[in-house]
Order: sequence, then structure tokens, then C-alpha cells
Amino acid sequence: MKLRARFTLALALVALLPIAVAAVVTREMIARSFRNEFRDNQMAARQTVEREVARLQDGVAEAAKALAGRDHPLTGGILRELVKSSGTLDGDAMRRLREQGGPVMRGLALDMLTVTSASDEVLLAPHMRASVGEIDSSIAARATQTKGRVIFAVQKLIGTVGTEQVLMAEAALPAIDGKASVSVDVGRKVTADLLSSARRPGRIDARIRMGNTVLVAPLGDWAKYAASNVQTISLLAADSRVVGTIEIYVSDGDLQQVLRNVTLASAVLATGALLVVVLIGTLVARRVTRDLEVLAQGSLAAARGDLEYRVPVRAQDEVGAVAHSFNFMMEDLKVSKERLVIAERIAAWQEIARRLAHEIKNPLTPIQMAMDTLRKTWRKKHPSFDEILEESTTTVLQEADRLKRIVSEFSDFARMPKPEFGPVSLNDVIENGLALYQGSDAVNVQLADLPKIEADRGQLQQVLLNLVENARDAVAQRTAKDGVPGKVTVTTAMGASKDRVEWVVQDNGIGVPADVRDKVFAPYFSTKLSQGGTGLGLAIVHRIVSDHGGRISLSDVEGGGARFSIELPLRAADSLLASRI
Repeated sequence: MKLRARFTLALALVALLPIAVAAVVTREMIARSFRNEFRDNQMAARQTVEREVARLQDGVAEAAKALAGRDHPLTGGILRELVKSSGTLDGDAMRRLREQGGPVMRGLALDMLTVTSASDEVLLAPHMRASVGEIDSSIAARATQTKGRVIFAVQKLIGTVGTEQVLMAEAALPAIDGKASVSVDVGRKVTADLLSSARRPGRIDARIRMGNTVLVAPLGDWAKYAASNVQTISLLAADSRVVGTIEIYVSDGDLQQVLRNVTLASAVLATGALLVVVLIGTLVARRVTRDLEVLAQGSLAAARGDLEYRVPVRAQDEVGAVAHSFNFMMEDLKVSKERLVIAERIAAWQEIARRLAHEIKNPLTPIQMAMDTLRKTWRKKHPSFDEILEESTTTVLQEADRLKRIVSEFSDFARMPKPEFGPVSLNDVIENGLALYQGSDAVNVQLADLPKIEADRGQLQQVLLNLVENARDAVAQRTAKDGVPGKVTVTTAMGASKDRVEWVVQDNGIGVPADVRDKVFAPYFSTKLSQGGTGLGLAIVHRIVSDHGGRISLSDVEGGGARFSIELPLRAADSLLASRI
């Protein structure tokens, strides 16, 4: 939000504050009795349901603890039978278990009772007799994890119409007697009994849901209830996942209608005051922020490199002092930049001169050696002088050609022309340039829908060919070394800030070592000197991208390879900012 808008908004808030305070006080006085009763009802209803849930959990926990004791007739009998039979129950023992299980489950008011052996075989399940003999490892795991803590889970029970899924409060514990052990899992269904104490027709209603299924329906039309008046009690599984919810609705009477009337009256007063304040604030803010907007434009100009920009000083106040400081900063930056450019230029030419001297020195050594050999053999009147003469002159000529080529390349790089800008489709440049590689499955193209940019078509094509050739060489080396199939990908995209296009050439080749990554764009630096590389390809690419006002960067690719990312402005006159302001 701009300063002008914030200033106007602040004035509006100041004007509206007295009206808002009066409205709040009135609302509070009228609604206090309603709110107190509403909060008391909400708290009482929730506490009532929570007590019922706690009572259900306590009952299940006590039943699990009783059954897990080795002195319990049912569980203790199972443990003793397991000790006698070395961990295996015979048919008579299983029959006695089935006869005792039902009465025990009903006597403890349980809806579920399961006993499993140490090998996770279901020994007893009166609520689901068909599961006896099956393997169920979840009960022993739950007994170890929860240690008797009551959790809620969805279980299957045999009902009047067949097997049905119900929400169950259950607890699991291990029962151990010497070398014999079993796991006991008990549970009770979640029913409408949890809600009966809290419900009040017309005032308090509740329902129980299991996911999207309503287990216990409300007394009234739940869709008409206000969501803000609904409280939720979550029923959690062993992993703290919500498997069921109890929703409690408490009516707030006519409180909302009363508050709406008070709010409407306050809104009418506030609207009138707001219109007056906005008008006054806009006039004042326009005068205050005018000079700041000029400073903002100057900051953008500085970010784009226009160090000649100066802001007018219209007043001798704090804003005027900032304008004076800004102009002084721009002058200082201009001088510093000029010095930096001179220093960088000297350093760059020193580096190029050093590399050029190194390149020229290499051919001079064989020339000197050839001439020394020729002179010595001539003085000694060597019988093979003619052959040595031929060999030596050949060496001298070859190295002279090499010197000539080095000087020619240096001259071409130094005389590289400035770009001739015109409307260019980057996608067309890429498609036309990659036409040379038709039939090659190692170059993939993924082009986005882009607007035309101002650029030099020929120089962009030169960038493309340099990067693609480097990528193809890199993947060829990795394929030869590791047998990895080579892949080169060329992609384009619109920049996130919409003022640039992005262009990426990526490969899965041998990559660029970290110790030379900062040098790859330097003239006469190459990792392929033994293969005839001149070290000017990426230097030319970097210069072309820079002349277009863009940026190029190099990064690694996961799994191996190199990624060259290029950003080019839509208009040649706009240098790219590191980020949009």
C-alpha cells in the first residue's frame, strides 16, 4: 500500500475511532446479559458431554484392567490352559472359551471383547465369532503402544442387518502369567447416551459424526444452525488421528439480531465520517507524498544504472534533506562507478594479456628448438641435413600458423560488433538454430508462449550454438566414460516479474568442476584445450548476453550435468533488476 493511501487510511481511522468506541460500548451494554448466558450454556453443555465421554472411557479402562489381570476367571483360565498345553489350546478349551466369552462381555457391559495369543491368533471374539482363529497383530501392537489408554476406533460388529461399522471406545492390555501371555482388547459403542444429558430442545442440540457419516442425528435441523455457535470435541485414535467428532450447538437467542441493528446504525455514521475524512486526507496526502514518489523514481533509475538522474528539491524540510542526500549519493556513485569500470577494464585486459602471452609462448618453444636443431646440424654438415631442414621448417610453419590463428581470434573477439536490435522471437531463433540437429534425439526442446523481444537475431543464434555444442560435447564425454545416455534440453519461459524472458540450456554431461566454475566466462579459459578449444566460446556468450542487458548464470544439475540460465529483458533499453521493486 502506498504512503498516500496509508496516510488517508490513518486519518479515516482517527475519525472513526470515537464512533467505533461508542458502538462497541453500546453493543457490550446491550449484549452483556445475552453473552453471559450464552457462554454459560456453552461451557455447561461441553462439560456435560466431556463428563459422559470420560465416564465411557473410565468404564472401558476398568473393564480392560480387570480382564487383563491373571486372577480374572476368563483371562486367568486362558493363561493356565496355555501354560498346560505349551501355547496351544485344544478343541475343548476353545469351546469353553466361546461359552464363557459372551456372558463375560455382557456382564461388563461391553460391545466388543477380543483375546489374542502370543502368536496373534484370535482366541475369543464373542462380538465377531467368525474372526476366531484368524491372525490379528494389531491388538498386541495397540496394547504395547497404548498400555491400556482408551482410544477411539472404527470397528466391525454383527448387528441386526449384518456386519456394520461402529465408532468404539476401546482399550487394549497384555495379560501375562509366567511364560504365557495374551492380549485383551475391549470396547463400548459410542451412542446417543453421551448426548442425552446435554440436549435441551430449542436451545442445545448435538450430534456425533464418524467422518462424513452421522452416527447420532441431532434433534433439529442442523443445517439451520450457525456454525459459529458449534463446539467440537474430537475423539482420537492411538496415533492422535481424529476418527470421530461430537458437535454441540448452543443457541444465542436474539443476540445476533440485536448486534446487527447496532452495527447498522454505527455503519451509517461511520460511512458519512469516512467520506469527509477521505476527501481531506487525499488532498493532504497528495502534497506530502509527491516528493517521495520522485525519490522512488530516482531509486529505480539508480537501480537500472542511470547515475545521471537527479531529483528536484522543492522544500527545505525533512523530505528536502532526503532529496539533497540522494543527489549527493548519486554523484558519489557515479564517480565510484567510473573508477570501478576503469579498474575492471585494466584487470580484464591484464588477464587477457596474461593468457595471450601464455598462448603465444607455447608455439615459440618448438620454433626455437627447431631453429637450434637446424643451426647445429648445418654447422656439423650433418648428412641428414635435408631431412632435418624439412622437418624443422614444417614445425616452424605449423607453429607460425598457430600464432596467426591465436592473434586472429584475439582480434576478432576485441572487434566483436555491438548488437543490432530489432523485434525477435526467441522461440523462432531456437527452432531455426536447432534445425541443424534434426534427427538427434539428444536435444529436447520445451518452448513457452513468449512475446517478441528487442535483440540481435544473429548474436542470439551464436549464443544458442555455443551452448548446445558445449552441452553435446559434455554428454558425449559422459556417455563414452559411464555409458549414460546423453540428453540436452533447451527451454524457454516467461519471467515471474513479466519484464523478462528466461532461456535455459541444460545437459546431463560431465558438468563443470567447482574449482573452475568462476572462470568459465573468462576469455581464453577452456577445459578442452587438449581438444583444440580456444576458450572464447563462453566469453563471447557472456558478452552478447551482457550487451543485451541480460544475465547468464551456471549451476549444477542433480544427477550430473550443467545448467546455463539466461535472462533477457523484453526491451533492450531496460537493464534487468535483481528483483522487481
